[in-house]
Amino acid sequence: MSPGRLRHVVLATSLGVAALALVRAQPPAPAGLDAPADRFSAARAHAELVELLGDQRPHPVGSAANDAVRARLLARLRGLGLEPEEQRAFACSDGGNCAFVTNVIAWLPGQVPGPALAITSHYDSVGAGPGAADDGHGVAATLEILRILLLEDAPRRPPLLAVFTDGEEAGLLGMRAFAEHPRAREIGVALNLEARGTTGAASMFETSDGNAALIAALGGRPAALSLSYEVYRRLPNDTDLTVLKEHGLQGMNFAFIGGVLRYHTPRDDLAHLDLGSVQQQGDAVLATARNLLAADLPPPSPHNAHYVDLLGGLRLRWPAWLDLPLAGAALLALLLTAFRRRRELSVRAVLLALAAPFAAVLAAVAAAFALLSLAEAATSPLGPWRASTSWAVLALAAASVAAALAAARPLVRRAGPLAQTLVTWLLWVLCGLVLAVEIPGAAILWLAPAVLAAAAPATRLAPIAAGLLAVAVWAPLAPALVEALGLAAPLVGATVGWLCTALLPTWSEEPGEKTLSWWTWFFALVAVAAMAGAALAPRFDVDHPNKANLVHLTDLDAGRAWHAVEAPIGVPEPLAAALAWDEPRPLLPWSSRAVPSAPAALLGDGGAGPSLTLATPAAGDPPGRATMTLRGRPGALATLLVIPEGGVAALSIGGRRLDPSALRSGPSDTRIATVFGVPAEGVEVIADLTSSAAWTLVDLTAGLAPDAPASARPDSAVPYQWGDLVAARRSFTPPLAR
Repeated sequence: MSPGRLRHVVLATSLGVAALALVRAQPPAPAGLDAPADRFSAARAHAELVELLGDQRPHPVGSAANDAVRARLLARLRGLGLEPEEQRAFACSDGGNCAFVTNVIAWLPGQVPGPALAITSHYDSVGAGPGAADDGHGVAATLEILRILLLEDAPRRPPLLAVFTDGEEAGLLGMRAFAEHPRAREIGVALNLEARGTTGAASMFETSDGNAALIAALGGRPAALSLSYEVYRRLPNDTDLTVLKEHGLQGMNFAFIGGVLRYHTPRDDLAHLDLGSVQQQGDAVLATARNLLAADLPPPSPHNAHYVDLLGGLRLRWPAWLDLPLAGAALLALLLTAFRRRRELSVRAVLLALAAPFAAVLAAVAAAFALLSLAEAATSPLGPWRASTSWAVLALAAASVAAALAAARPLVRRAGPLAQTLVTWLLWVLCGLVLAVEIPGAAILWLAPAVLAAAAPATRLAPIAAGLLAVAVWAPLAPALVEALGLAAPLVGATVGWLCTALLPTWSEEPGEKTLSWWTWFFALVAVAAMAGAALAPRFDVDHPNKANLVHLTDLDAGRAWHAVEAPIGVPEPLAAALAWDEPRPLLPWSSRAVPSAPAALLGDGGAGPSLTLATPAAGDPPGRATMTLRGRPGALATLLVIPEGGVAALSIGGRRLDPSALRSGPSDTRIATVFGVPAEGVEVIADLTSSAAWTLVDLTAGLAPDAPASARPDSAVPYQWGDLVAARRSFTPPLAR
């Protein structure tokens, strides 16, 4: 085969491998109601979820709707022949979110007393949506898994524990309470089910440290990449597994991440839940549970495993301690080849070969940035949350490849194939060495292709095979990172540009050859066409909505009220035009964000709102101590204490001590404590006061005020997180100032 034809074949094959990797990363078809009884069925899990959610009302912690969901969950567990326990407790997060929670716990004895395998999920939702994916699917999938495991004849050596937590959305409150339950001390391994969005490939995205034995037991076909935990632990995100890990327990976290515009909105409903995602997640958790239940649960390993998926079917893994020996062996092999063939190398060729990868990456980033900037200048900003980012990601990726080809092509031609092969894979090995120390879970992405290339760097086959391996493991990264982190041109450009460097050794053209020129124009045309499609698509639509909460705020002290709109990614134009909005300002007492607002009519509930009632000081109380009872309006979603910075030296809510300096920051140097679902009898608050500055009390009731401009909110915009609110605030003068 001529060199030119080979280059065509390599580039076409690389494109095919990338497409195959992306297709294989998609969820499978869901199993139906007629699936074998011993197989996980997303259709059966969906039927469970339909029963659990009932009328699909939001069911945040402390609400009557949440009580109804819990009652249906208890009935279903009893229908499986189990005797579930309800754990009732008052719990608080470090950031000052508190609630009365009720966890549901089901225990299945094993052949040995422990440690137990725990499967965990949470049954509460946010206030804006029914939580069909987050995390209703996790509860329903757990019920389906329990049904299957209860039918199996195979002995279950360790005990099995199912934990359905409450108050996760308010700050992992249910799991914080469960961590104090005696059963928590019997857990050996926990498998947690979550979702961020309503679709996408199921992923095992986080583990505890010392995970080698857990990765060996990972079953099914979830996406799994040791880099994902390195990314996740650097983000301000937590799940119930976070609490278990804080208590020294080991486990794995499963979730699907896709359709993030529906996350924590009314669109997280049964109609938008992807049963393929549920199937993939359920298959993975069931297979992993079977593997772990077949023998004694493993203790934490002395080392981690590093792992990466290959085309959605195979998983490459090795122990973390092998990174440095593999990198050292690859480095030695490349240097020995360079030494043996030193007469075929020149300083000029090496320098050109060294410049080519940097030129490819920089050109890729610049092209992606320029293309996205042009599209945003020509249309409304594409931003990170368009209704569909698929066209934009394709456009940026194609532009990155075209730019990398154009920038690196002349350098590679002058460097020659030998110099380019040795220098390219030396860079990959050196990156792997640095990452093995700084970001260990990422090293396998660099070392796996580099080790293959180093096996025979002077041949034609090994560098080609290494390049194709790099394509297989790197191609799914760009769309996955965009789903997780948003549409950012440098992110796509750098990822795709670096992937292109793995193919540089195959780009060494003969003088006058036009192979790479043709491919450059092909990718450039794809980039322009795809970006045109992205620019013409609506920024939001009914299924991928904007997020906008309507808030009616009453100042009970001043006797005034306002409408306000919380819209973190832009106020919808029809809503902004509906009222003569005032200049945006930080009006809301729980947020520093400037929001548009307009005067509103006072509601007819008079002085109803939050209150703090002082108790008579007890004998022996230190100076400045105030014991109070916090109350809100009946049925309020939450009641807030907005405390001036430094206003209290110590704080206790419901018997839980809180660090005032760790409370969530509020506007104007304040700290906020939030109690969800305050009961009619109130919650005790004890504060050691150090300042006479006034506090602000706020309560939040879910729903719309009668005169709220809800009709102006387009179908492409919906409430999010805790949803539309009717809020009331008043000042509270602490007793130190009286």
